[in-house]
Amino acid sequence: MEGQKSNISQTIRAVEWWEYKLSPLFATIYATAFLLNLSIISLWPLLALALIALIPGAAYVSVINDLTDLEDDLASGKNNRLIGRSRTFITVTLACCILPGVMVAIHWRDDFLLLTLYLANWTAFSLYSLPPIRLKNRGLLGVLADASGAHLLPALLVISLVYRRKGIPIDFLWFTSVAVWSLSYGLRGILWHQFSDLDNDEKAGLRTFVLRHKLTPLYRFGNFIVFPAELSSFAIMLWYTGSRLAICLLFVYALLQWTRRKRWKTNLVIVAPKTRYRIVMQEYYEVFYPLAFLLSSSLKYPADAVVLFLHLFLFPRRAAQTLKDIIKLIKE
Repeated sequence: MEGQKSNISQTIRAVEWWEYKLSPLFATIYATAFLLNLSIISLWPLLALALIALIPGAAYVSVINDLTDLEDDLASGKNNRLIGRSRTFITVTLACCILPGVMVAIHWRDDFLLLTLYLANWTAFSLYSLPPIRLKNRGLLGVLADASGAHLLPALLVISLVYRRKGIPIDFLWFTSVAVWSLSYGLRGILWHQFSDLDNDEKAGLRTFVLRHKLTPLYRFGNFIVFPAELSSFAIMLWYTGSRLAICLLFVYALLQWTRRKRWKTNLVIVAPKTRYRIVMQEYYEVFYPLAFLLSSSLKYPADAVVLFLHLFLFPRRAAQTLKDIIKLIKE
């Protein structure tokens, strides 16, 4: 049984997206609740539903990416988790992804906004990978589809859930700033991914956005357009919520990164991979961002501390590594 669970976990590449995608999304739920003066623990049915809704889509995109990339990965020598898997195994795995998604869509059938965002999320995943459209090979459309499916649409979905629960219209400034931040962060993520896979994609004859353009302009696009848009919109988010702790932890994060760079010679990267690298802001979004609003909310609503422990239980890996690094640096 444990072997089967391990096989499924490897097939859906859970370790690659579990904390990277889900922790910042739940942090955005916490931030939205804090903005609306809502106790986070009072939203526990919403948090459970968000988890149930998001997991199948994230697993689905991992499986169809490997499935549609199978021939290209074999040609380039890149590892693919579906190599050697039977058709039955792949079919069952896809069914286990799609059926829960269908159930969630049925649950939201009477809510136009939630249903539209949710179906758009699945559509972006499908259009990115599946032929004949396969936006992965269509340059800019591919990176927009990936960024939308991975970050933009899920972020808009979860904040819409909180506003639906509160029963008030969605705040335009909050909605817009979250949209710009999540799209920019998603663009940075797919650019980094395509830069990392540059050699393999070239061997396979793919026409990704990065392979269609010269590298230097793309580095500038990521460094001087996408990243500033991400930081500016995120700064507006922190300012709008009024959480001083979130801002204080931003300085803690900056100090931690500076100390790592000085003592351990780590490289901070925005979109271009390097040796011994750390992607700028990724650790903040996964660890400090959710902790800031969970702790801030716990000061107003002590029962929210329960959600803090549940969050660390669900997303322990990055937080544990951050704590280990802090302890090690202090000892040094």
